[in-house]
Amino acid sequence: MKLLYITHLSGRRINRFWLSSIFAAHRLNIEFHIACNTDNANENEWEHDCKKYGVITHHIDFDRDPFSCRNIAALSQLTRLMKKEKFDIVHCNTPVGGVLGRIAAKRAGCKYVIYEAHGFHFWKGGPIKNWILYYPIERFMAYYTDVILTINQEDFLASKKFKLRKGGYLKKIHGVGVELNHKDKDKRSLNIRRELNIRDNDKIFISVGELNKNKNHSLAIKAFAEANIPNSFFVICGEGPLRGNLMELAKNMGVGERVKILGFREDVLDILQESDVFVFPSYREGLSASLMEAMASGLTCVASKIRGNVDLLGGHSNLLFNPNDESELVRALIKSVTSCKQEGKINKKIVQQYSIERVIGELKQVYRGINDSI
Repeated sequence: MKLLYITHLSGRRINRFWLSSIFAAHRLNIEFHIACNTDNANENEWEHDCKKYGVITHHIDFDRDPFSCRNIAALSQLTRLMKKEKFDIVHCNTPVGGVLGRIAAKRAGCKYVIYEAHGFHFWKGGPIKNWILYYPIERFMAYYTDVILTINQEDFLASKKFKLRKGGYLKKIHGVGVELNHKDKDKRSLNIRRELNIRDNDKIFISVGELNKNKNHSLAIKAFAEANIPNSFFVICGEGPLRGNLMELAKNMGVGERVKILGFREDVLDILQESDVFVFPSYREGLSASLMEAMASGLTCVASKIRGNVDLLGGHSNLLFNPNDESELVRALIKSVTSCKQEGKINKKIVQQYSIERVIGELKQVYRGINDSI
């Protein structure tokens, strides 16, 4: 059997979000192909990862902007690829990859199509324009889908209103899976504080994510400055178009020396090990792997009260806040300092159910069911 996994853009190397699907396919002896735009990939690292994970890559000229003319060419490329390779399963991801992948699969006559929603672009409390644009598209594309996978409760309930292809079904899975075997502090993590010039007894608040509007780092910087917690630093791991704006904001708020924007880091887990509180102010998420990694590291988590975050933390945490309310985040940051150990232990226990092994098993069940029907 051959499976084509579609996502719109690659990173520098194979994304950890894809690993549960890769491992599930290989355990069933399914040949795994990825179709994505590899313009951002580091050639050597990408080639190394493809060999390591047994992945065959196909470059497609996807553009993140759904209205870009490049996506017309991408649709043609994708259709030709499917007709040539005759894939048994097409597993679509991301809004652009989800729409173009399903249209191409229809054109190419691919029999089994999976769409994994990592967070619909319409959500409770979201902009009305998103509902007007994205909801009808997702509802229509369901007619060309055999399996819809969702990773949070809100999206699962929304999918129940969709009509899938005959014999199709919905399934909620536990995200992309998180590695739970985090090591205790080692020399690398212990060196982090020295690298950042942060003393052992100082508090580290940390956020991980692309520096864009959705991740809402500006609110976190403002709240961190307003909370004015003694001997504390705010570390942000991520790169993006708002880097300069955020650095200027921190300077203007008087915390330029205490806010450290580190850019892209491959040692995020080591930095988490040395941190105290994870801050996650996003406006929109599906089921964040970054938040799950923070929980697995035993951190207290201060997070926006949105779908996904509520699935992970809503049952026990009193540190959720409105992502538009700076004062709520200020209170949560101050409260988090006194609840670190207790909240961290609870988070580490809860996240056990989101292990990568569990997600691999859930995806194997989906792939095996298709395999048995061929």
